[in-house]
Amino acid sequence: MKTASRLLTILLLLIFCFNVSAQEDNKLTKKEANILLDKAELNFEEKNYIDALDKFTQLYNYKPSDLYYKLMMGICLSYNPEQKSKAVEIIEQVKVTNPENNLVDFYLAKAYAVNYQFDKAVELFNIFISKSTVEDVEQKSIAEQMIQNCINAKEILADTISENIVENIKYPINSQYSEYVPVISADESVMIYTYRGINSKGAEDIEQSMGSEAYMEDVFISYKINGEWSEPKSIGDKINTKNHDAAIALSVDGQTLFIYKSENNNLGDIYVSRLVGEDWTSPDKLKGEVNSNKSWEGSASLSANSKILYFASDREGGLGGRDIYKAELQADGSWANVQNLGPTINTAYNDDAPFIHPDNKTLYFSSEGHSSIGGYDIFSSTLDENGTFGELKNLGYPINTIDDNRYFVLSASGKTGYYSGGGENSIGEQDIFKITTGKIEKPVLALLLGKVYFNDVPTGSTMNLYKQVEGELEGTFVSNEKTGKYVMTLTPGIYEIVVELASGEVISDSVRLDEIKEYVVLHKDFRIYSDSNLIEKNNPALQALLDVELNKEEKTIDTLFTVNIDEKVELKPMDAGREFKLNNILYDFDKATLRLESVVELDRLVIILTEQAAIKVEISSHTDSKGSDEYNQKLSQARAKSVTDYLTKKGIDKNRLLAKGYGESKPVATNDNDDGRQLNRRTEFKVLESK
Repeated sequence: MKTASRLLTILLLLIFCFNVSAQEDNKLTKKEANILLDKAELNFEEKNYIDALDKFTQLYNYKPSDLYYKLMMGICLSYNPEQKSKAVEIIEQVKVTNPENNLVDFYLAKAYAVNYQFDKAVELFNIFISKSTVEDVEQKSIAEQMIQNCINAKEILADTISENIVENIKYPINSQYSEYVPVISADESVMIYTYRGINSKGAEDIEQSMGSEAYMEDVFISYKINGEWSEPKSIGDKINTKNHDAAIALSVDGQTLFIYKSENNNLGDIYVSRLVGEDWTSPDKLKGEVNSNKSWEGSASLSANSKILYFASDREGGLGGRDIYKAELQADGSWANVQNLGPTINTAYNDDAPFIHPDNKTLYFSSEGHSSIGGYDIFSSTLDENGTFGELKNLGYPINTIDDNRYFVLSASGKTGYYSGGGENSIGEQDIFKITTGKIEKPVLALLLGKVYFNDVPTGSTMNLYKQVEGELEGTFVSNEKTGKYVMTLTPGIYEIVVELASGEVISDSVRLDEIKEYVVLHKDFRIYSDSNLIEKNNPALQALLDVELNKEEKTIDTLFTVNIDEKVELKPMDAGREFKLNNILYDFDKATLRLESVVELDRLVIILTEQAAIKVEISSHTDSKGSDEYNQKLSQARAKSVTDYLTKKGIDKNRLLAKGYGESKPVATNDNDDGRQLNRRTEFKVLESK
């Protein structure tokens, strides 16, 4: 086995073959020691440094006179986040005995660097380079890179960004093994990640290891419940096999999962699985030009509109190591027109782990090049108006450390990020960390989420999103066939959403976001009925509650629109005395200020009042019973007036509008629970005169 470590063994033994009469531990025989050495070097070659450290420690205890064992202990410790400070002490002891050995200088310099002793590291790396030979070409290249890393680190660490708070999310996600590549839905309700350890599928067939590298990768999933991550579990046997299966990307709605799979000793490709109801489908290999038989493709990110896939590959023709590329979705579902993102993003080193934010313009990725302070650092770049990624930003310390920091993802709000890394705050080899972002630019973006119903039952659907001005298809989304849930992220603009069921029913609606200035969350349900008469019986259980509360007194509170399966939006007759409930007229808590979500519904009302120029209407506001009668009366009056003020600004004659606040005096449901109180907090539209 002519590995680098074996060559190092020979070099060091030529120097260290002395003092062999020192006291030895007789617990190992010479044959057992040789077998243990082979296993230790194999562990080291496979980057299983935890098991390698254990075996080299046993060998050192067996033969303390062999400084190779001691040096290898020190090198392994430099990769151990909890014990890397011990690496300096041990390798310094080796250097005292062998001050002229150049490779000892190299590994001691690395130990200084990972322990933030940058000046010592640079000095020793320069000494190593000055003495290096043609046989040291690989180590010399690493030394030159690490010198630049140390220079970068001194500059970046001097400007700690204290507003960004990094914390290990610990239990129940992280363990003593490795957890990495967290991917989240835009609403942060689900996290899917890669696990590698004793609970991996097929672990029972492998000799038990303290390190993760002995095991295969599996995909695990956790849900956020009451603000906490649930106990993670395997995503299931359709995805996890006894080979490498790793989560690498998730669509904004959490229903399309991209997976890295490596089997039959291939280099690894990207596959896709979809959530159908509550079950993930068996992964299919991506069609098109993303995967290559002669290269590794192992990380990816899908744009919010699902049209662009960013991915990393070490294919020929790149700028060096791994590069980041993009591919475009074709009409047949394949991916084509693969393009390298170029030298602004890619370097001669490894550039990996792309993540395109739901704002569709901010790219985050990890790189060993650029201004990295050691290993992989996380950078960001933003698309300009010409579709080109601009100047890079290093996310700085404490997000970036001397250890590898990779697989950064950011919630749609920009307030919370997640990534994987090591370091002294890890409880395992690789852990998932949470970032509360104080100094990361927040997006101007809307998170639109809700459910699709057919006859009041949650249903799956296809949802086509169109930009209203350009008329172009912005993206295609789906609602879950079991829960009806959908999620989409929208940049500023005016949109038309066309919802189509598999059975052929179609409705459409518009969303106006052209004036948003910050991140907003909009909740919107789509209800489709096979019979327009069902609108009167919307949610039978709720209607029964209303009947009880009103002593079965007849009262009809209609919604303003009935949606029919022939795609028409039918306006109900504007007879005097007719009342309609206005949906989505929302206010900030305890205020009369209209929220942005109210604009779409009110703009529809403007159209109706313009077309029905003869009618005079009352806009009434109602509250629940919390608070005093007097306070609720004033608040409801102010809220009703805010609606009429908006309508007046849109050109409706104020003489046609009457603002009326009823406070808590006209409940339509109980005030003893949240559901009932929610129904009572409403805005209504009543026709006073109709000519």
